[in-house]
Amino acid sequence: MISNGLETVIGKSAEIKGGIICKGAVRVDGKVEGGVSGDDVVIIGEQAVIKGNITGTHVVIGGRVTGDVTATVKLEILHTGKLFGDIKTPKIAIAEGVVFEGTCDMEALQVETAKK
Repeated sequence: MISNGLETVIGKSAEIKGGIICKGAVRVDGKVEGGVSGDDVVIIGEQAVIKGNITGTHVVIGGRVTGDVTATVKLEILHTGKLFGDIKTPKIAIAEGVVFEGTCDMEALQVETAKK
């Protein structure tokens, strides 16, 4: 799942107001008021509380997310996950017991490449 290991870890005692943009894999176990965006795996731990949109290639949600989620490869919501927002992903895995309120769009996402 994680291609090159975790690049960024936000601990469970951290509280961030504002968005997070990361290169590489990121794990959030604290509270974030703002979006979380990574160009690799984005893991939302069981104790995490996110109020904002999440974007990544492979997104794993174990905590509470209030916002839209875009995963270009796959979204996994673990049995402890709570998602209040819309989903865009080509593949999804939802465990039994998950709370999900929103819509789900499972069309293949186009990965945009920057032309320079």
